[in-house]
Amino acid sequence: MPKPYSGPPPILVGYDASDDAVEALEYAAGIAAATKTMLQLVFVADNTVVNSAWGVVTDGADVQATARRLLVDAAAVANSLGVAKKRIRIKVAVGTPVGVLTQLSQNCSMVVVGRRTHGDNRQLSGSTAVGLAASVRCPLVVVADAPHHDGPIGVAIEAGGPGDAALEWVLTNPLYAGQDVQVISICKAPSGRIFRSAVSQEQIDSAVVNTAAEQERQVRRVLARHPDAPAVTTQVRYGAPVDELASFSDSLSLLVLEANVRFPTYSIGSVARGLMTYASCPVVLVK
Repeated sequence: MPKPYSGPPPILVGYDASDDAVEALEYAAGIAAATKTMLQLVFVADNTVVNSAWGVVTDGADVQATARRLLVDAAAVANSLGVAKKRIRIKVAVGTPVGVLTQLSQNCSMVVVGRRTHGDNRQLSGSTAVGLAASVRCPLVVVADAPHHDGPIGVAIEAGGPGDAALEWVLTNPLYAGQDVQVISICKAPSGRIFRSAVSQEQIDSAVVNTAAEQERQVRRVLARHPDAPAVTTQVRYGAPVDELASFSDSLSLLVLEANVRFPTYSIGSVARGLMTYASCPVVLVK
């Protein structure tokens, strides 16, 4: 009889055999292999299909059988990447992807999904990834369909706003111990009274200085709780947050930011959503 699993909380992967899902699987398998963590692969059969009145055309049992075969193949890929068979679990669930994965995330260390759910349109993040960003109960990793860099870990902090939790997560995660951490804050263009062009260079310089001062206070506050943390470098950029952070991601292995969930709509901010679409590295949303 196999021993019960007693390691770190499982890594949950939403898998549907799409190209993006394969990227998510490979990324999660690498982490699971390095940390000896349980890898849970879940295929969510949409209940609007499985329980459809058009069952004569779409057999629910056949959909689930196909899903199980895809998961078995995915498990073999994870095993080839170093995850022990005894630490791989597969599950076919019926429901909505966001609802099922959110429920399963309660006892997980992270949820890993691809950038999109269907198609090749990079202009929009998949509805599953966007929905999970607001509802998931643990950090969400959105994997881009681009090569993974061996660069530093990037942490985005909004000066005077969200970001402490993201830096805290990186500094306490043993997976990133010893890696370079770069903190970035974006100074938004100050608004002129009538036209943006009316903003003077003096106003811009003042805004950058204020942003840097607030960023320094936030970083010091987090580092005070972690005296043994590695050196953290900081920078401030001026411009549109999504554009600047997407550019920043080109040199990173991972970009971490704190998800700003707006109640009661449970929607995420435009910056997080933009980075889920345009970042050149995996994006982690921490709450």
